[in-house]
Amino acid sequence: MNSRITLALFSLGLLVFIAACSNMDGDTLATVDGKAISLEEFTSKNPASRFVNKDKEFLESKVDEYVRKALFTRVAIDRGLGETEEVLVKKKKTENRQMLQEVYTKVILDAVVSDDYIKEVYDRSGTELNARHILLQFKGTSRSRSERTKAEALAIMGQINNRLSKGESFEDLAGEFTDDPSGKENGGDLGWFGWGKMVGPFQEAAFKLNPGEVSSVVETDFGFHIIKLEAKREVERGDFESEKNALKQQASREKSAELGQKANEFLEGQKKAAGFEVLTENVHEFFMIYDGSGLKKEPMDEMLKKLNYKSPLFKLWGEELGSEWLVEEIGMIDEGQKPRFKGENQLLGIIDQLVTQNLIIRYGYDNKLDQDEVFAKRINDLVERFAYEAFVAKEINANLTPTDEELLAFYEANKADKYMDKKKVLVREVFVKDSLFAVSLKKRLDAGELMEKLAERYTERKATKGDGGLLPAFQEGRYGVMGKTAFTMTVGEMSGPIKLGNGYSIIRLEETIPEGPKPFNKVKGRVRTEILSELRESRNENLYKELQKEYPVKVNYSAAHAFYDDMAVEK
Repeated sequence: MNSRITLALFSLGLLVFIAACSNMDGDTLATVDGKAISLEEFTSKNPASRFVNKDKEFLESKVDEYVRKALFTRVAIDRGLGETEEVLVKKKKTENRQMLQEVYTKVILDAVVSDDYIKEVYDRSGTELNARHILLQFKGTSRSRSERTKAEALAIMGQINNRLSKGESFEDLAGEFTDDPSGKENGGDLGWFGWGKMVGPFQEAAFKLNPGEVSSVVETDFGFHIIKLEAKREVERGDFESEKNALKQQASREKSAELGQKANEFLEGQKKAAGFEVLTENVHEFFMIYDGSGLKKEPMDEMLKKLNYKSPLFKLWGEELGSEWLVEEIGMIDEGQKPRFKGENQLLGIIDQLVTQNLIIRYGYDNKLDQDEVFAKRINDLVERFAYEAFVAKEINANLTPTDEELLAFYEANKADKYMDKKKVLVREVFVKDSLFAVSLKKRLDAGELMEKLAERYTERKATKGDGGLLPAFQEGRYGVMGKTAFTMTVGEMSGPIKLGNGYSIIRLEETIPEGPKPFNKVKGRVRTEILSELRESRNENLYKELQKEYPVKVNYSAAHAFYDDMAVEK
C-alpha cells in the first residue's frame, strides 16, 4: 500500500479516536458499550498522592487497569456470574455482616453521637489549650497506689486552693503536691492538647477557662484536679464535612460507656419482644450427649448434624427451635470464625449470640434499612466484585498448568536475565572471641596444624563446628571486613585474625565459585510463578481485545490528566 495512503488512513483513524473521546465530557473517564464510567469513580479510589513524581504513562496504565476491570465486571454480570449459588451465598453472608453494622450505626451510634453533638465537637476542635494541673489521687481511683481517703484528698485540695489564693506559684504547688509523676518535674505542665485528648470532666472544665484562670476542684476517674489554663490557640482544620467521620469515631470512643449501655438496652428489648427463652434442661441434656461424643473437634454445624438432637433448645417468636436453626445460622459464618465451645456456659453464650445476631438482622430488614441508598450500593458493589473474581477465575486463571518441559524451556530462555547467581566464595574459618587466643591459633596454623582440626576443637561458631569450620558459600556483602577480605584472596590463602563482631576470625579460601545460572531444581518454584504470571497477563490482554468487539471501549485520558494536573497546581 502507498505510504501516503497508509499515513492518511492512520491520521483518519486517529481523528476518529479523538472525536470519539471528545464526545465525552470532562466528568467521564470512559464508556463501555456506551455506558459511562465517571471520572469521580476513578479519582475516589486513586488519590493524587499515588501519581506524585510519576509520568503520564503511569497514570494512563492505571486508567487502563480500571477500565479493563469495569469491562470484565460488566461481562461477568451479563453472563449471570453475579447470580451463581456461590456468589449468592457470599452476598448473603456479607449482607448480614453489613446489616449488623447498619443497625448499630442507625439505632445506637446515631442516637448517642448525633450530628449536633459532632458539630459541637467540631467547633471545639478548632482550639487547643496549654494548661497545668495538680492531681490528687485517693484509694480506689484509676491507677492509684494512694492510701488516702477521698475526704482526705479533698481536704488537701482545700489547703492548695487557700495557698493559691495567697499568691503562691501554681508550678511550685504542683511540684509539692501532684500525684502525676511527670508533673512533679515540670510544674504540672500538660503541654498543648485539643478536645478529645483528656477525660470528659477534665476537658469540660478546662475549655471553660480563660488564660490565667484556675478551676475549682474537678473530679475524674483518676482523682481530684485543679487546672490552670496558660494559653489558647486556634488550629487549622478541614471543613465540617471532611472532618465529620474522624470526629464521629473520636466521639464514639469518648462515649463508649453510653454506647454500650444503649446497645444493651436495645438488645434486651429485642430479645424480650421476640420472647427469647432458653430451655435450660434440654440444653443441659444436649451438652451431656455432646460431652460424651467423639465430635468435639468437629466444626459446630457438622457436629450438630451428626448428633441430630431433636429436642428444642430455646423459644423464639413463639416457636421452639434447636439444632436445625443453629445449623442454618452457623452456615452463614465463615469457616475460620465458626464458634466452638468446651463448657455448658459457653454453649449458652453461643446460642444467645446467634439469636441476638438474628434479631438484629431481622430488625434491619423489618425497618427497610437494606433500602438505604448507601447500603444498597455497598452490597451491589460487593456482588460486582464477587462476579468479577468468578470471571477472572474462570476465564484467566483456570487450567494454568505448565508442564515440566514448558517450565524448563522458560528457565533456559530466561536464565541469563532472571536466574543468575553472583560470584561466591567458600571459606573455612576458626572464630574465637579472645584476641590473644586468636593470635596463638594463627601461629599454630602457620606452623602446619590442620585448620579443620582446630576449628572442630576451638571455633565458637556452633553452626560450623561439625564441618571443620566450613561456612556456606556466600556473596559479597556478607560478614563485614572478613567477607571483603575473602574476595581478595586466592584459593588456599589464609588470613587473620580479622575483627568480626564480638570476636576474631581466621579464614582460608577453599574455593571461588564463578557467576553462573542457579540450578533449575533450585528455582523451579520461582519459574512456575513467573511463567504463570506471564500466561495470566497474556490471557488478560487477549481477552480484553476480544471482548471489545462486543463491548466497545472508549477512554478519555485527557480528563484524568486534567484532574490530577489541577490537583498538583492547587498544592
